[in-house]
Amino acid sequence: MSLDLPDIRLLRRIAELGRMAAVARETGLSPATVSARLKGAEESLGVRLFLRTTRSLSLTEEGRRFMAASERLVTDWESLAETVRGGEAALSGMIRITAPFDLGTQHVAPLLEAFQQEHPQVTVDLDLDDALVDLVSGGFDLAIRGGVPADSRLRVRRIGSIRPVVVAAPSYIAEHGAPQVPADLAHHRCIVRRAGDRLADEWCFARGAEHPVVRVRPALVSNNGGQTRRWALAGAGLAIKSCLDVIDDVRAGRLVKVLQGWEPSPLPLMLVSPPQRLEPARVAALRERLVACFARLEEAA
Repeated sequence: MSLDLPDIRLLRRIAELGRMAAVARETGLSPATVSARLKGAEESLGVRLFLRTTRSLSLTEEGRRFMAASERLVTDWESLAETVRGGEAALSGMIRITAPFDLGTQHVAPLLEAFQQEHPQVTVDLDLDDALVDLVSGGFDLAIRGGVPADSRLRVRRIGSIRPVVVAAPSYIAEHGAPQVPADLAHHRCIVRRAGDRLADEWCFARGAEHPVVRVRPALVSNNGGQTRRWALAGAGLAIKSCLDVIDDVRAGRLVKVLQGWEPSPLPLMLVSPPQRLEPARVAALRERLVACFARLEEAA
């Protein structure tokens, strides 16, 4: 026996549901047929994919490797089929995207909601994480990241800029005053983001030929950019944020920019996708929607 695409899809569904009886009900096949196709697939591969009990199935280590490797094969086949059809069929399938918490919550999530309503056969899975995640092992189709990724194999497209700004709530400014030069930060409560074990407590500035780097004393620390913003909104201290993260707060007067004129050079905001992979029509459509959205934000910032 040799494996074909329907067999691979069946194996993946067995892994997802964990019971052959459930797969049989879903597919309309008899449990005996499902069991026979699973046995034939394992014999063809020469490995056991599942550990069987009387009540359920669980993947072996070889089974986990098979599922990880077969995901790309199934996705690429679907992409090829969409390309041959010329994109005439309705968009459908899963899209997985990862983005930083604040940026994802404020700008990406509303766009994804609107996109999914327009394409109801698409399922969108948004991972909000300020830490960098591995796109390939995580099964992500797209990622939004600040700066150019170290992995040169990834496909990247610049979609905007990250301009760091120091902000505080009006209530904090009224009580503590505003810093006039970066060195004044030594006398202020500062809200600092943590990435893993590394504190982002060195704040870089630039004005003309001056490029001071100030090590601030953290009053509050979080690994979540959304929490650092909430603390700033509550008047708990000064925070350094991407302009995109606080654009609505500044416009509404909930936060005030300080140390203007000292902002460092912006970082590129990149849309990243896995290397050497056919892109399904649904992912390509979402990619263009994201590009247009951040182009508008760039103009407004």
